Amino acid sequence: MHPNPEVRLVSHTRQAQQRQWPVELPATGVWKITGPAGSGVSSFLIDTTVERVEQCLAEGKDPSGIVVIAPSKESGARLRRELSEKVSQYYSQGPLVRSIHSVAFGLLRLVTDLPLRLISGAEQDAMMREILRLQAQEYSAAAAASESELAVSSVDWPTDVRPALSYLGFGRQLRDFLLRAVERGVSAQQLEDLGREFQRPMWTAAAQFLREYTQMMELEGTYRYSAAELMAEVSRNLDEIRELSPWHTIIVDDAQLLDPTAGRLVQTLIDGCDLAVVGGNREHAIFHFRGASSEFFDQLPADQSVELRDMHRSPKRRALVADSGTENSAAVVDAVRRRHLDDGISWSDIAVVVRSSADMAGIRRSLLAAGVPVYISPTDTVLAEQPVVAHLLLGIRALQEDLSRAEMEKLVLGPVGGADPVTLRRLIRGLRRFNPEQRGIDSLVHLLSTDEALPDFAELLTEREIDILVRIRGVIQAGREALQGGSVEDVLWAVWDATELSSRMAATALRGGAAGSQADRDLDAVMTLFDTAGDFVERRPDASVETFVQYIVEQELPTGVRERRGSRTDSVEIVSAHGTIGREWDTVVVSGVQEGSWPDLSETGSLFGQEDLVDFLDDGIAPDEYVSHATDRLGEERRLFRVATSRARALQIVTAVYAPHADEIIEPSRFFHAWCLKFDLEPERIVSAATAQDQEEALKRAAAAAKEPYDAESGADTAGETHTGGLTVPRVLSVSALVAELRRVVCSPDSGEQETRQAARQLARMAEAGVPGADPAQWWAATETVAGEVPKPERTRLSPSRIRGLLDCPMREVVEKLGDSISTDAMRQGTLVHAYFEALGRGVDPEWAQIKTEAAYQETYRGPIWRQAAEKARFTQLLERSKAWIMSTRDALEYVGSEVDVFVEIMPGISIGGRIDRLEKDEAGNYVIVDLKTSSSSAMPSFRETAKNPQLSAYQLALSKGKLITDHKQEVRVVTGDGVEIGMAMLLYPMGRTKAAGTREQPRLDEEQLQEFQAQLPPLVEELSGPTVTARPGEHCDFCSLRPVCPAQGEGEVITNV
Repeated sequence: MHPNPEVRLVSHTRQAQQRQWPVELPATGVWKITGPAGSGVSSFLIDTTVERVEQCLAEGKDPSGIVVIAPSKESGARLRRELSEKVSQYYSQGPLVRSIHSVAFGLLRLVTDLPLRLISGAEQDAMMREILRLQAQEYSAAAAASESELAVSSVDWPTDVRPALSYLGFGRQLRDFLLRAVERGVSAQQLEDLGREFQRPMWTAAAQFLREYTQMMELEGTYRYSAAELMAEVSRNLDEIRELSPWHTIIVDDAQLLDPTAGRLVQTLIDGCDLAVVGGNREHAIFHFRGASSEFFDQLPADQSVELRDMHRSPKRRALVADSGTENSAAVVDAVRRRHLDDGISWSDIAVVVRSSADMAGIRRSLLAAGVPVYISPTDTVLAEQPVVAHLLLGIRALQEDLSRAEMEKLVLGPVGGADPVTLRRLIRGLRRFNPEQRGIDSLVHLLSTDEALPDFAELLTEREIDILVRIRGVIQAGREALQGGSVEDVLWAVWDATELSSRMAATALRGGAAGSQADRDLDAVMTLFDTAGDFVERRPDASVETFVQYIVEQELPTGVRERRGSRTDSVEIVSAHGTIGREWDTVVVSGVQEGSWPDLSETGSLFGQEDLVDFLDDGIAPDEYVSHATDRLGEERRLFRVATSRARALQIVTAVYAPHADEIIEPSRFFHAWCLKFDLEPERIVSAATAQDQEEALKRAAAAAKEPYDAESGADTAGETHTGGLTVPRVLSVSALVAELRRVVCSPDSGEQETRQAARQLARMAEAGVPGADPAQWWAATETVAGEVPKPERTRLSPSRIRGLLDCPMREVVEKLGDSISTDAMRQGTLVHAYFEALGRGVDPEWAQIKTEAAYQETYRGPIWRQAAEKARFTQLLERSKAWIMSTRDALEYVGSEVDVFVEIMPGISIGGRIDRLEKDEAGNYVIVDLKTSSSSAMPSFRETAKNPQLSAYQLALSKGKLITDHKQEVRVVTGDGVEIGMAMLLYPMGRTKAAGTREQPRLDEEQLQEFQAQLPPLVEELSGPTVTARPGEHCDFCSLRPVCPAQGEGEVITNV
């Protein structure tokens, strides 16, 4: 790829072709065209449109009276491309190809002068979820205040569903339910009456919600319609529309996908036109979950009916079966790359089809990793989940609020900061050395949040690391300047322009390839964000930037985007099965046809009884009568599979996974087996390189045992068993896979000398050419350590918790401490209990301290709402038991201090530093160490385990070599001294017993035991200095996050012992 690509405009060569049809093209009347997939129904409609346009032009008539109604934006774009190939010198006052909603919107504007606006599903979903969130807060506030919940909200949701109002799934089911009702012309009052008549409280509440939603939409002054509301509004004006319709020719493609309301509109338009040609295929009737029905197409009163029988698609078909999802993805990638590289098929003429949008991410990652450029329609992804949009929103939030540590790291690592994880870690370490009094990540947050000039870091930071700080600060500064009187669009543009990503992404997109397709997709996402910002400002000119960010983040549905381009980059399209309707490619790979997901027989809208409502409105079936829809759902799933597997012109591949011995059995769908039987296909088994090698070795041994020659092609027949070889995929046809195989040969002790030499020679050639991963210096396990030896500091401070972690497993303690811990509710709860514990020790009134602590807990709680009451009750019990233990021990113990700072030198260069939760004195004047444990998961250890507890032992060792002092703030501290008398150390578990706090005591350690424990400290310091670190197995391994990379574990050994 050239680093500076040039762009040239070239003339377009028309590729129009003449087609022959069994009948004359329609000229007047109502025509119904049907036929199986590939028979040319859409092409027949295109030729009819072309002839009609040319006829109008020849007669001097306005061709604007012709409209082609397409089922989707993508199929509409294909129709436009083909029409542009065939029609020249054509001018019109409006678009020739429209969606049914575009047609309805145009007609509604003819019958009213009111300001109208069509909103996307994402906008409607965000509005509805906001209303639900407010209602959930009202119910929660009423419950906390013990008020009557009947009067707090205008919607009387049943009590058992109120905790779920803020859930995403609840909002989506409510939206789908109301769409089905509105599509059938049911008003809020009618739906409420039905709910009362059939005793369906969810219907009644949904009707009340619909009324409140409508009122909120009307407050903005503009009549804003969703797609369903638009069709319902148009259906109320059909008589007037019939008179005002501007079209004399109506062409409809895939009419089986229209919902009943849309069908009535099209029928109204047909009644007043000269020519109507309606194409469709009942066997492709899908989208029932959206309200689609083939009723209009089935009952269309046509003057002429034409069934096309000649098939124009006759692809070669293959069925592949893999042993795992990973091998399935590898097979898909290999098939796509070989089709492009071996057969010369352009990337854009290849499609990978998955069951639903949720399955796109995995196959996209696999394709990109193999260097395949990928395209996913923006209408299939949520805007806020697009990587570049998510990072831009983070940058905008940083203008006015303090980002968390994790969010700031994300900003630095994203396209705004441009850092990689290694650079970020070095930056944080450098900032820690610059300011030892503060954590490195905290210093980073401060430097990026302030407008103060950057300090002089001397040699602690590299130029690259300083550039990252300057870059992010420049973006934030530009945004803050735009905030001074600027609109949302001004701020968004200032931030985007300051990132300087536009030119870089544009250059990357022009170079093509996998990186180019991702850059192209990122630019599309940014354009969509600007479109959304423009619409937002138009509706809410006084809204703040924070409101806009919240508006984008809360959208949980894909955002509709404007079609800006007549073409797209040369890239493989990943599309859902529903998205294939009306489209075709040279090669189509349908990936992962599994039982359980295809067919998906789950009921739609079960929470609201959506199917009961549809049955009643469409067929008059009473809601209380049981009707099974399993057969209908199975039929639609079969039709959907038929659609997905009929889009290829030359090659159709269907893959599935069969893993009968997995933890959860995975098997191909019944549709997969039926498809193979229909076309007399024998599924080819996908065998990974490792599996194939193991099988070959086994066959060689079997042949040797039988004293028979080994045939590499057919294997060896032994003991009546025949080896049936499947399709072996030694590696994906990609550079990264080739490098991986060569590295495996070089590193394997089983490789032959000649084989190893040849692999090494090829790797050397690739390394010289700059191929990533070919140079041994880039191999993880090619060097002794990942990082160099850290110079041992003159003094090392070990906390008791650090000592315990290092004794358990040095690797886990060192590696996990490199990252920043995430604050959880349990950790916040522990902090508050410790603060309460300290307050009681300092003489604060227990009742007042408990009120304040519970209020702080209520404010900082971040868990699920439905658990809040139970968690609060447990927290209150935790406080009360802590107080009860203090009160019950006052006769035996005397309070000395809380959160007592400890810093004692144990031996030259090694100190113990930490905080003792509570220090007491017993009746003999000996000191008692109390360590508070608040976690609900903390099971009380045995007495034997407590006797060896490293934390308590460390505190005892520190006190044995320290002394107590009182500083100027009257705070008790432990510093280096001659030692104090120790009574014992104990662990306090307020929730350790059923009805009271529990304790475990560690007796006073004698001099020999203290010396034995002290001798363990120097080796721990060595572990911290490197260059190696010990991985020590133990009970903690079950919960360790490092198992996948730990050399002491089977799964980690694969990575670390290469």
